[in-house]
Amino acid sequence: MGKLKRYILSFFLLFISSTLLGQGKPNIVFFLVDDMSPFPMGKSEKNETRTFGFCGENHVLTPVIDSLASNGMIFTNAYVSSSVCSPSRYTTLTGRYAGKCEGDEFMRLHPIGKTTRVENNTELEKDKFNVAKTLQKNGYRTGFVGKSHIMEHRKLKDKDLEKNGFKTYAKGDDIKTPTVSEAMQFNHDKWVEIVKEYGFDYANAIYQGNLRELYNTDANVHNLEWTTSAAMKFIDESKKREQPFFLYFSTTVPHGPQPWLKKEGKYIHGLDADPNITSAGYKEIDYSFMPSRKEIKKEVEANKNLRENQAWIRWFDRSVEAIVKQLKEKGIYENTLIVITSDHGTYHYGKTTLYENGVKVPLMMHYPKGIKKGSKFKGMVQNIDYAPTLLELAGIKINADIELDGSSLLPTFTDQNVKIHDYLFFELGFARGVLADNWKYISVRYTPEIQDKIAKGEKFKGFKGELINVPYYTRNGHLGHYSSLHNPLYFEPDQLFNLTSDPTEKENIYSSNTKKAKELKEILKMKLKEFPNRSYGEFVTLENQ
Repeated sequence: MGKLKRYILSFFLLFISSTLLGQGKPNIVFFLVDDMSPFPMGKSEKNETRTFGFCGENHVLTPVIDSLASNGMIFTNAYVSSSVCSPSRYTTLTGRYAGKCEGDEFMRLHPIGKTTRVENNTELEKDKFNVAKTLQKNGYRTGFVGKSHIMEHRKLKDKDLEKNGFKTYAKGDDIKTPTVSEAMQFNHDKWVEIVKEYGFDYANAIYQGNLRELYNTDANVHNLEWTTSAAMKFIDESKKREQPFFLYFSTTVPHGPQPWLKKEGKYIHGLDADPNITSAGYKEIDYSFMPSRKEIKKEVEANKNLRENQAWIRWFDRSVEAIVKQLKEKGIYENTLIVITSDHGTYHYGKTTLYENGVKVPLMMHYPKGIKKGSKFKGMVQNIDYAPTLLELAGIKINADIELDGSSLLPTFTDQNVKIHDYLFFELGFARGVLADNWKYISVRYTPEIQDKIAKGEKFKGFKGELINVPYYTRNGHLGHYSSLHNPLYFEPDQLFNLTSDPTEKENIYSSNTKKAKELKEILKMKLKEFPNRSYGEFVTLENQ
């Protein structure tokens, strides 16, 4: 892009930002659900997490979220750059690809000069930019509620609990026992302080990782009311201070244990669980700001067109409703950007792959002061774009000290024909990929050490103890096993798909489309050079970087 074009674009974005900010800095509520693809399903399809109604799903009840979407903007081609929790969340909050992480655990696993294997090993750095920290420095009050899985991973290890100053209790202990509940409260409060160190003024209802990281069988349940109450407390406090705010609302649903699974006729991990079980122990709290769980189930069961086991999604919809109602009552709804999306997809075991069912996500934005009703953006966007969008919206100048890989989506608020990206880049484990003009190329490359073993005919241990010819993309054998089992092309070193004619990526046409493959490989090679001192197969060696 020439200097004149860059100047015009900068002026245009400044004009939009100034216009939107004419009546005060906007508030931001960013909802991030855990494991949801944007693909609608037939009513009879089982054993999958369904998506929102605004994505075309006809067998769930999400009227609140769908209303926000229809009165705002729906992004029909939204992606994440990594299809597993931690790296996706890292990118969401930093605007950087996860492979650029410099967190302690990530660097321990991938010293400088080595190939990175991006998975649940990325974490926020205390000395680098993240969007909350910068908003905080520019007058925003910042809040974090719900699931983390993005900070100080070593402290999530069970064996490290006491070493890191946490209290322990037995997995089978009764959560109602005062000593257990008190220990959970103590641990929760320690995590609250940790979260605050990364740029958040407020942290509450924290789940340091997934539910099982609470190390108690009773605690292995979702509690949306608990997270929602914490979010509402933050909004109330921020309004009293007359301070613009950024709220990162990260749910544990619908990640496993799936809230739609029944045992002995009960959704024991979701709507039929004890609502007094929280991440901070056993607490009797007034949740009257939402309908009861019994009422939510009854509402869904009354409509025979709906999947009863997906009542959990109406549960989340009711949570969003409580927040929306509060914003309206406090007179700040019109000046609040609401974002609802997912950390990655999971449809047909797309999680930890670079296929559409792993990297494509639902995304809607609602902002009465800045987004026209019924807006729809069909161009490609990615989670690298969230941070620059929020900074632009808040009127914060992006200077050289802020490293961003994405672009602001602010231009889409007023022009749905603008182009944000010519191509997208993806990374996960030993896989890298690019998407351009509805063509996707995926590469799978192993380190020289692993390639030597493969050449010698050595085998690798699979998830269930079986021997496999080459390793999974990720160190997590459970995820690798099921992803490779349900995606037959998973191990192919070079994969090319025409998404126009083959949207479900069933046919690898790499060998028969050498020109297109070469074109996309060149884009990938160029992109990989943006990762300093990181080699990747023949694409980037430290000698040619």
